[in-house]
Formats: sequence, structure tokens, C-alpha cells
Amino acid sequence: MRFNTNYGWRTLSRCLLFATFFLAVVYSGRPSLAQDNAKPDAKGQTILPAFPFSSVPDVAFGVIAVRPKQILAEKAMQPVRELIQQEKKQPRKMDLLGIDPTQLESIVLIYLPSDTGGQVTPFVKYVSVIKSDRVIDRKQVKAKFSKLELKAADYKGKQVLTTGAINSDSICFLDEKTIIVSDHVSTVMQIIDQLESMDEKSWSKRLQAVGQSSVAAAIDIRIFRELVIGQQVLTLAEKLPFWPVLSPLWDNTDVAFFSLKLDRELSVKLIFEQKENSGQIKQALEGILSLGQNMFAQIQETARQNPQRVQKDDLEKMKVIESALQAARVTQNAGQITLATSLNDNESTRLLASLVPGIKQAREAARRSLSKNNIKQIMLALHNYHQVHKHFPPAVVLGPDGKTPHSWRVELLPFLDQQELYDSYKMNEPWDSEHNKKIAETLIPTYHNPNSENPANASYFVVVGTNTPFGTKEGVPFSAMTDGTSKIIAIVEANRDIPWTKPEDIAFDGKKMPDFGGFHDGGYHTGLCDGSVHFISSRIDPETLKGLLIFNDGKP
Repeated sequence: MRFNTNYGWRTLSRCLLFATFFLAVVYSGRPSLAQDNAKPDAKGQTILPAFPFSSVPDVAFGVIAVRPKQILAEKAMQPVRELIQQEKKQPRKMDLLGIDPTQLESIVLIYLPSDTGGQVTPFVKYVSVIKSDRVIDRKQVKAKFSKLELKAADYKGKQVLTTGAINSDSICFLDEKTIIVSDHVSTVMQIIDQLESMDEKSWSKRLQAVGQSSVAAAIDIRIFRELVIGQQVLTLAEKLPFWPVLSPLWDNTDVAFFSLKLDRELSVKLIFEQKENSGQIKQALEGILSLGQNMFAQIQETARQNPQRVQKDDLEKMKVIESALQAARVTQNAGQITLATSLNDNESTRLLASLVPGIKQAREAARRSLSKNNIKQIMLALHNYHQVHKHFPPAVVLGPDGKTPHSWRVELLPFLDQQELYDSYKMNEPWDSEHNKKIAETLIPTYHNPNSENPANASYFVVVGTNTPFGTKEGVPFSAMTDGTSKIIAIVEANRDIPWTKPEDIAFDGKKMPDFGGFHDGGYHTGLCDGSVHFISSRIDPETLKGLLIFNDGKP
């Protein structure tokens, strides 16, 4: 199966923490993973190798690090792994630059202030150091990184690959198992400089306290407060009703740390560092903990008074949260104040099990959103096609010989940024010729519903019949749609065993309503001729639906 899609690093880097953990949790599927370089201590807990924090420059203001492979090895992940098996059938395999998340030893995401130089640029630069447990397939990574031809430049003995411009996406293979990726080539060079420097590395020393975590993070609030983005965060935070309780943390903290370790038990720590005003920070944390305990007590009381409104999963979560709050402690060691809590093996397993329904709901919501966006892209392409040709494409487009049929989905490819694929399709051959069949095996994300199990099948169709927007051989212009484009369906979502290149859609004889949907409970998405997208209930009145399929029935 071929994948024709673009992997933009900026989007990837901005979402890296969430994506890495989510992909590892939701898309892997291994029931057990050995930690080759991790050993148990005297208490039976795993001693993890240190994160490569030596790559973090002193000027960085934030760091996030995660161990996808180690997280997946834990017993508590079993309830989620059962959900993972369902995802293995999906053709859109999620990975990180072609690397299976279960092979990722660590990812360190570094945030640095951007040198604006008087130019309008983002306030933050991103760079990641990604370490695999095996030799990285460089060819595959480069193909996933960019569809553009990469330009190579040597920097201190390392090859830095970039898409071209000075501030473009860049990648460097640091060694056979490690890569550096950033949205700025200068930032990649900065990391190389940092790794070669013999100077004392302040972040390495700071992060020792969280270096053995499964997930670790730190932020230098002193730097963050001075950045424009920090001021924006403060403006929003000040609107929170409980901001007076939180403000001492913002005003007084030098560096804040987060640690999550999943190793039989689940332990979480928030560490705040400040020498002069540590007492105020400790008092604020104790106030926050007390506030949380009181709020939770109120929630529990409400649940006891209205048991019929509380679902079983919610009760399970409440028990685990209660345990976490009871175990929470605020401690101080000189200028370092820590808020810590933990859950035992059984509690952490129960917590993750109780989250599975929520994960399923979030997954389905995300898939609905993606499908809706697919139809938006198709409608935009149809409008652009109309602007050029003065009509929508017909459902069946004839080849140069005037008789070989092809799908409107093929005709629309140039308007979906798929010109190269369109040019490789042979319009003088049938859609199922030996050559064109290979084109049909290419997954076009815009034509594929994420709940579809067959990537070669179309998920979005036009309705073909008398007085439908795709019912003529010539193509229907907007001027013929006398009912108004906002009242006429152009595209419908349907689960059919029809390859996306096949010139076949959904027939409508004006009487019996065809079946639509099949991907989402309760209904299906439709694209109207004005470009808008709507979710239509499967219980819609047939006469109402019939009126939406015909462009000139004259009914309101």
C-alpha cells in the first residue's frame, strides 16, 4: 500500500508530546516489551537509562521527554492494549517519521526562544532529539519527513538535511539510532554545538531529579515570564476564578518540573524550585491541594445524593482520584518544594481501564472531525473546479477517446494537490487496467474515512439521478441549482465496496432512498453545494432527504 501524504514537521513538533504518547498507547499493540537497557533495583522497580538531557542548550526555556517503549511495557497498559488491537486493522498507520512508537527509546522535545531579528517570526523554536532502539531506516525517515527534495549541508562533521530556506524544516542523523529534527536549521546546528561543548550543562544538572521518569518536563518560568507567549498565558490565567491561589507559583518559581513514572505503581511529582520565596510556594501548593480535596469532597457528596446520575466508570475514577488525593503530600527540601502522589499497581490499572471508554469516545470524535474535514476539502476542490470549468464535474468523466469512463474523483485530483498522481493516471485506459489499478492502491487521505477498513475504497460519493448535481453528462453549473446551493447535497458519506478510481457512485431513481452512512453511529456527513458540511441523522424524513438530493424541486 502506498501513502501519498505530506508530513509537516512544524505540526508534528508542536504536538509531539501528545502524539508520541497517544500513538504509543493507541497504535502499537504489543502485549509485552522487554526493556533491554533497564534493570530492576532492590525494590523490584526499573532503573531507567538517563534521558539525553545533555542536548538541551542553556538558553532553552522548556523541555519535555517521554519513553514510549518503556510506557508500553507496563502491566497497567493492558486495558489500553486491548483497545490497540482494534487499531491494527486501520490502513492509516500512525508512526513518527516512519519509526514504530514501540521502538522509540526516548524523545526529548526542546523549546527555545526565537531570535526575531526584527522579523515577524514565531516566538518559540522547536527541536527534538529522537532515539530508537535499533538502526534507523534513513531512506524511510527522509521520505516521511518531506515530499520535497532535501538539500544536504555539512556542519561539524554531521550532515544536516533541509528543505531549502534558512528557517525551513531540518533533520540530522546524529548517529545510526538518533536523529535531530527541528523547524529551524539553525536550531539543529545549535543542538550539535551543545552536544560537542565541554562546558557544564545547566539543564543536565537541573533535570537529574526527573531523569528516571517515564515522562519528564521542565520549564524555566523566569524566561517564560519574559516572553510574549508568557504574557499571553498570564492574561488568560488571570481570568481564572482560582488564580489568586495559583499566582504565587507564577510569581515566585524559578524552574518547575514534572515527573510521571509508570513502573508497577504510578507516581507523579510537581517540583518547584526557588531559594528566596520557597515558603510562599509551599503555602500555595498546600492551598491548592486543600482546595482540590475540598472540591472533590463536594463532588462525592453530590454523587451520593444523586447516584442515578453517576455512571459506573465515573465511580471507578472517583475511587482512584480519592486514593491519589489521600496519598498526596507537599514537602520541602531547602529551595525545592514537591507535590507528589502515587497509585499502586492495582489502582493505576483500574484508572487506565476506566479511561478506555473516554479514549474510545475521543477517538470517534476525532474521526468524525477528520471525515468532516475531508468533505470540506472535497467541496473546496469542487468549487475550484467549477471556477475553472463553470460547472461541477460529471460523475463519469470520459477519456480522450470519448468513451472510456473515469471517476470524478480522478478528475478532481489536481484540485486536491495531487497533480503528480493525476498525471500518472492513464485516461486512455480503463480504470481497472493493469497500470491504473496500481494508482487505485494509493491511499488518498481526503477520499478515505478513518473508520474504513479498506484504503482502496472510496468513502465519499455523489448521487446520480435525474436533477441531481451530478446527474448529467456535461456537468451541472451553479446557475441550474434553483433551489439554492445551501439546500442541495453534493457529497455523501457511505460505506461501499467501491474503489476510489472506479467510475461508480450511488444511483437514485427519485423514489426509493439509497442507503448512506455506515461509518458513524446515528448518521452520516454530507457536503452541500455551497461548500458547507453537515451531519444528517439516519432518522431524517425520507421526503426531506429527497428534497436535498434534487436541485430544482422548488420546495423550501
